[in-house]
Amino acid sequence: MFTQVLLGSTIVLGTTLFLNREINSLETTRYEIKNKKIPKEFNNFKIVQVSDLHNKTFGKNNEKLLKKIHEEEPDIVVITGDLVEGDKNNFHVSLNFLDELTKSYEVYHIIGNHEQKSLIKKYKKEYELYFKEFSKKSIINLENEKVVVNKENSSINILGLIIPLEKYPYFFKNFKNRKEGLDKDFIQESLGEINKNEYNVMLAHTPFFFEDYSDYGADLVLSGHVHGGIIRLPLLGGVLSPNREFFPKYDFGNYKKDDTTMILSKGLGGSKVLIRFNCRPEIVSITLKSE
Repeated sequence: MFTQVLLGSTIVLGTTLFLNREINSLETTRYEIKNKKIPKEFNNFKIVQVSDLHNKTFGKNNEKLLKKIHEEEPDIVVITGDLVEGDKNNFHVSLNFLDELTKSYEVYHIIGNHEQKSLIKKYKKEYELYFKEFSKKSIINLENEKVVVNKENSSINILGLIIPLEKYPYFFKNFKNRKEGLDKDFIQESLGEINKNEYNVMLAHTPFFFEDYSDYGADLVLSGHVHGGIIRLPLLGGVLSPNREFFPKYDFGNYKKDDTTMILSKGLGGSKVLIRFNCRPEIVSITLKSE
């Protein structure tokens, strides 16, 4: 009997330690992106992507997360949505993180579905305060906008696309919208005509409209939202998306369609119950290479 209890306790302890490591142990995923449209002045230009923090902390004041970012020595940092958890009001975590991040880097930001949900959920008044404080930060917040990043006599474009909340349907809900997707007219009306002679980096929270981003003409798309599929199985990939859809088409990594590359981050935190299996939280480090 004692042996059985000891064995059971060991299994429970081991499982707990493993799952704790899975949600708290940070990693960095690195990519090199080559493109003839990248100006030579932007060769080795480094972008760090932060996605889906959901008010999570990695060490006191997110010092472990900041250390990971500092190690990459990026030229800019981009945040691809869901810094906050819309159903919880502990958003001071994200505000403090932004304060520290903007001391060292130029930061570009788009909202995700949780920022949108926060203003219609029970903490609406608290999040109105969050956005008021957020607006005071030294952040380039893109709401269907394009900004030009200059270096010497050359430039690249960063476009921030906001996906309407109704385009984040749950499985068996809003099924019609789920099938519709986005079309080129929607993106073009949101962002304007794209200059295909220039290098265009699009920030778009969800990857599920990758084909539409590609048809629009984005060269590089940076997305999150899916949390890597939450549980990752060998050969099968991510099991579940936040939309409660099994085995999502896009879960993590590098995707290609025509002349468009999409980098999909596993993100950092999680929604509702924080669970990850074989899916450690990450920052993404992207180095641009001129051909």
